[in-house]
Amino acid sequence: MKKNISARIATRFRVIARKIADTFRQERTRELFTFLGFVLLSLVFWFMQGLNEEVESSFKIPVELQNLPEKTTLINDLPTHVEVRIRDKGPVMLGYAIEGLNPLRINFQEYDKGGSSFFLALPQLETILRKSLRPTTTILSVIPDTLKVQYTHNAGKRVKLVVRGKASTTPQCVLSGPMTAEIDSVMVYGDHALLKHLKEVYTTEFEAKRLSDTLRTTVRIARIPNLRIVPDQVMVTIPVEEITSKLLDIPIVTQSVPAGWSLITFPSSVQLSCMMPFSKFASVNEESFLLGVDFTDLSGRTPPAKLGIKVLKAPDFVRNIVLSRDSVDYIVEHKRSAFDLQADTAIVSRPDTI
Repeated sequence: MKKNISARIATRFRVIARKIADTFRQERTRELFTFLGFVLLSLVFWFMQGLNEEVESSFKIPVELQNLPEKTTLINDLPTHVEVRIRDKGPVMLGYAIEGLNPLRINFQEYDKGGSSFFLALPQLETILRKSLRPTTTILSVIPDTLKVQYTHNAGKRVKLVVRGKASTTPQCVLSGPMTAEIDSVMVYGDHALLKHLKEVYTTEFEAKRLSDTLRTTVRIARIPNLRIVPDQVMVTIPVEEITSKLLDIPIVTQSVPAGWSLITFPSSVQLSCMMPFSKFASVNEESFLLGVDFTDLSGRTPPAKLGIKVLKAPDFVRNIVLSRDSVDYIVEHKRSAFDLQADTAIVSRPDTI
């Protein structure tokens, strides 16, 4: 069986080899390969000639700041790269393309003169770049052509962080608390005169819509000119929960009732329904609310037929408070003291004077 398989494979290879040999014997095939050979040879000559000509090309070079003292803080952000356009012979440019160019290394201590900033103009940038270039290479342009390094040696000041944002939920959910950042303060570095009156820093304003679950998102801190804020972004949590309803029977209290008077409502309590985060359900009871009527509502010339019920107290997290009725009947009584009754009797029994 194995011999038969080997024989079939050998036969198949011989057939393929014969077809390839027949193809190369054809005149059109020989002409095609001859043409391709001349094209390849032309490309080689063209490439070799191009290497002897000057070529221009652009490179992105990383920027590195070296020897920054431990207690010194940068105020501004340096660009991560500079774009350099150079010109040289083909072989040199090919070497740059293969090996790359060294980073633009700025020695902080070489340019620091004891102030709060220094500038690197185009000639200074070219001087640094030439350390990694061949003498024959021409620098055509550098973008940006000026770098500013702003810094401070001050220790900095810790300042309160305030979150500025808006959030909304789907109808089945509710914000179960305020937005909070993972840290409550940040370090701010800069001149003492700028830090002296700084009390708060803020996140950039943002908006989160139609939330159905708690959201954790990264928010940048708003920049302040000539100051450095560390960190420059913070994780903000927006707590969101599903809501549930609760039905309670709340007694009605009376307010502003003067001495000697009484105010009685019918009924003496009403049903209250409300919505709240699910985690708060167990903590809400009758004592969480206060409903009342006000005696001063009767001070008009014509007393109202009913007294309106007011919600005097409710938890901040409760939503959609609905009462089974918005007003109640009432009875007002004036309580007369024993002294008033004796005075009335004395007046009635007082004899007529002649």
